[in-house]
Amino acid sequence: MIVIEHINKHFGKLHVLKDVSLTVARGEVVVIIGPSGSGKSTLLRCLNYLETIDDGYITIEGQPIGKIKLPDGRLVDDSRKNVYRLRSRMGMVFQRFNLFPHQTVLQNVMEGPITVSKTPVTEAKDRSLALLAKVGLADKADAYPVQLSGGQQQRVAIARALAMQPRVMLFDEPTSALDPELVGEVLEVIKDLVREGMTMIVVTHEMGFAREVADRVIFMNDGRILEDASPQAIFTNPSHTRTREFLSKIL
Repeated sequence: MIVIEHINKHFGKLHVLKDVSLTVARGEVVVIIGPSGSGKSTLLRCLNYLETIDDGYITIEGQPIGKIKLPDGRLVDDSRKNVYRLRSRMGMVFQRFNLFPHQTVLQNVMEGPITVSKTPVTEAKDRSLALLAKVGLADKADAYPVQLSGGQQQRVAIARALAMQPRVMLFDEPTSALDPELVGEVLEVIKDLVREGMTMIVVTHEMGFAREVADRVIFMNDGRILEDASPQAIFTNPSHTRTREFLSKIL
């Protein structure tokens, strides 16, 4: 489903991602953990081309994102239209909910299908109402974001991402901005997606959640992947000293 090959990313002189390679199979749940500043969020943003990469390449279902491979093997920049088309296959949920404050919950969820995918309004509305019911917010369709709790806003953000019918879901620390008592309701929605077989990459500090839902856990540090193993291996017998050090401070 996703292949990341030897990507590097700089912000000025800061080398944020250092020769990162990763493969994610269809239906797999990969959880990325690691200290702040290790490159986790940047990796997700490069995946859907919110950030460009300096070298290497990323393919989604066999298609390079942001690049076109020429017959001679060279990669050149793809058109903005094709980048948007490929990006629409990936739903992304951010730390902050990024809802449009002037739109109702229903309008927020409908916006993408109507504007980007040119979905007829009636179809977009029906799909959006079904997704709001799925995340437990059918009764909030006409509310505005300011009238919702943080957990409810994040569930709307998940419904909005799902409205584009993505093939992959990317979660960038989806509970980090929530009060502790609201974390569970968001994690339950994500667990439902796991049970449905959605391909997912999740950046999180919720170690119990990672242990429960991940097929694989990736540990990143200083822009590199140091470990890639099963949850049991990572949490009970990590092979890298830095992983052991990190987990000893949070478990």
